[in-house]
Amino acid sequence: MNIDWLKVVAVGSGGFIGAVSRYLLSLFTQSQFSGSAFPYGTLVVNLLGCLLIGLVTGLFELKSWAHPEIRLFIFVGILGGFTTFSTFSHESFLLFENGKLLLSLLNLGIQVIFGLAFVWMGYQLVRLLS
Repeated sequence: MNIDWLKVVAVGSGGFIGAVSRYLLSLFTQSQFSGSAFPYGTLVVNLLGCLLIGLVTGLFELKSWAHPEIRLFIFVGILGGFTTFSTFSHESFLLFENGKLLLSLLNLGIQVIFGLAFVWMGYQLVRLLS
């Protein structure tokens, strides 16, 4: 297996930026809803990440940006590190396990349906503004 270390560094450095950003935004958001069992922090970072990936996808398509290291840095690194499917799944499971079925289903529905809508909106926004 041949490893392209420039690509590894692109993903790793982007992942650092995305993960730290996710942590800080999630922490801030959740602090605004202290006492709530609902995972607002994860919801905000995931929906923002969906909007951003739609915007960036549109920009890459519109501008024909195809440099593989830049794509890896942004999509896999920053946005992959910023959004978090595993935390979303774990928090939904914990809500369900703690008898909060409605909150668990609400979290699942909002993140999946609105996540897809935000990707679409970001993509359409770039197309509309171009």
